[in-house]
Amino acid sequence: MKITKFTIKNYRAIEIIDLILNFSINPIIGINEAGKTSVLRAILAFDKTRDRFNNGEHLEYQNKYSTKPTVNSEISATLLFDKNELNNLIANLKLKTDSADYKVMIKSNTKTEFVLTRILSSEKREYQYLNKELSEKTNQKIAKFLVSTLPYILYFDDFADRVPQEVEFPEDFRKTAKLTRNKNRDWQEIIQEIFKRADTEGIDEEDGEIPLQTYLNVVDADTKTDILSDVEDTLNKEIINEWKKIKKSGKSFADDSDELELVLVNVNNTFKFKVKDKSHKEKKRTFDISERSKGFQWFFNYMIKLKFNPNYKEKLENSIFLLDEPGSYLHSSAQSELLKELQRVSEKNYIIYCTHSQYLLNPDIIKLGSIKIAEKKKSKITLQSFGSYKSTKNKGALSPIYQALQLNFAHDFLGKIIITEGITDFYFFSMIKTHTKLFDKKTKIIPSSGASQSSTLISLAISFSDNFIIFLDNDKAGKTAKTKYLKEFGEQIEKNIHFYNETVGNFQLEDFLSKSDGNQLLKITNSSDLKRAFGFLFYDYKKEQKGFITKLSKETNDNLKTTIERLKKM
Repeated sequence: MKITKFTIKNYRAIEIIDLILNFSINPIIGINEAGKTSVLRAILAFDKTRDRFNNGEHLEYQNKYSTKPTVNSEISATLLFDKNELNNLIANLKLKTDSADYKVMIKSNTKTEFVLTRILSSEKREYQYLNKELSEKTNQKIAKFLVSTLPYILYFDDFADRVPQEVEFPEDFRKTAKLTRNKNRDWQEIIQEIFKRADTEGIDEEDGEIPLQTYLNVVDADTKTDILSDVEDTLNKEIINEWKKIKKSGKSFADDSDELELVLVNVNNTFKFKVKDKSHKEKKRTFDISERSKGFQWFFNYMIKLKFNPNYKEKLENSIFLLDEPGSYLHSSAQSELLKELQRVSEKNYIIYCTHSQYLLNPDIIKLGSIKIAEKKKSKITLQSFGSYKSTKNKGALSPIYQALQLNFAHDFLGKIIITEGITDFYFFSMIKTHTKLFDKKTKIIPSSGASQSSTLISLAISFSDNFIIFLDNDKAGKTAKTKYLKEFGEQIEKNIHFYNETVGNFQLEDFLSKSDGNQLLKITNSSDLKRAFGFLFYDYKKEQKGFITKLSKETNDNLKTTIERLKKM
């Protein structure tokens, strides 16, 4: 079973949002205070097993921008069952084969969707499944079954999540095994789980005690030391071995030693995580986790919460990972390696994360169509896909995407060079170069970030290229840019400037396409914005590129004629 969509209703400043998980990695971007974190916390609120996380703050659904009480706050998940899972559900319901409910259930298709809703605004925050064709009793049974088989949801907040200096258990834990409700409860659960997983004799669950409780009640100091040593072996096997794999691969995830060993220090009811580093002359030196590199701190926090969460399953599949600003304290190369790690995790799971970093939007890994933009208008949060985002006021929300799209372009200025006004022009002419013989395939295309932003690129082209050309829209911005470059580089630069279709007024890149070609491009890319559709075709629909480019209409090719002729003269 996997979750294909979350629907959030009346949660804080969200009236209604659909987040469709049609990609395994789903970035959410937006300016500060746009509501990105609210989306993640709403999804976390769907999972009742996480109600105690951070003192249950994510369960507070009231819209603080309104003085009216928030009602009907609901988080729904659309669950997709395959045929075997459906049969398992039907068997679990134990319906009589001649009942109306049984006949409804067996009519289901090979893959069946169920919508499970958690009503946050109800007293018990209960789950509900509603199918009008089924009886109330059967609906309740289905809801109970769906809850019992839900995928695992993990939440990481890079700004709030820090390894605590110490984790203290209540004084009566030795007798009651009850945890506190403070902010360190999650870490108490983790330590409890570490002891549970440890391969240690004598602290198995027996006589009503749990392993950690048994350990704390041990009187003999040597025995306690031996037990703690076994626990540390488990920690190092699960955490440090993974760290060594990363270091051995040569990745620059963090500038830290691979000669590390985890230590768990215990005094009375208090535990502390430490690290021993033996990279200096083979001598072991002890450090707090907080004294290690930011990369190792992130890795430790991530791995220990993943592997020693009570709900952890060794072979995770279809789990939901929620990450708020992952790697925010890592340098750029480490963020790039982090994205590769997230890509690995996403092979069998779903990742939803908020970010401001272009390094976590690398188009070699992230599909443009997967990116969502959070925006707050009149104190209401909306969530739109990149392809349908229409805002003109908050262009800053898109800046991480535009920065990311230019990360991988090698600005090699040797040979023949085309400097395009923007990234969209780069996409279009790159696809023409790849799939046709209209101009020399050795010609390099370099995107600028706007009509008047090419001064540095022009300087490099003058110095190193054999020949170069500057493409500009035949509009006000293009003409202003030409005036700017003539002033900066002299009249001789005019021969390098080419306007699209100078005989047509206000001609821009998208005007090259005939109406039929434009509609076809929107259809192929499932987009409503023509300029962004070029980017989708370039990155997300590579198999459809050749067919589209080689079948451009006569009208489009006629529009391109003067520009192609100019290229051939380079």
